[in-house]
Amino acid sequence: MRNNATAAMIGLLLAGAMPAVAAPHPLTTDEIRALLTGNTVHGTWAGREYFSFFEADGWTFYVEPGKPESRGRWQAAGDKYCSKWGEFGTETCYALELDGDTLLWVTAEGARYPSQVLPGEQLPK
Repeated sequence: MRNNATAAMIGLLLAGAMPAVAAPHPLTTDEIRALLTGNTVHGTWAGREYFSFFEADGWTFYVEPGKPESRGRWQAAGDKYCSKWGEFGTETCYALELDGDTLLWVTAEGARYPSQVLPGEQLPK
């Protein structure tokens, strides 16, 4: 019985000594604007590699390597990133979270797509 109590106490002490894993940090409207403006995001969405660059004037450029560039409009509002592609496209919004150095795009359904923020304009040519 004493061995079980000792083992339980050691387990509790070891669990307390392990660092807590921080949850992803949801970004505010101002944080989204500051993080994206003038920078490029590189990631994979639905199995496709992409790069997006975000201009301060609200224009955004999306490139999948080997495909033509797409141009759209973006804004940060209501603690979400929102974009509209094409003249007749509908606006789509995503919550953004930071998990260490990883930027997570969170869909309305809760799916998370990881990406990295690269400094400046780094679209593939």
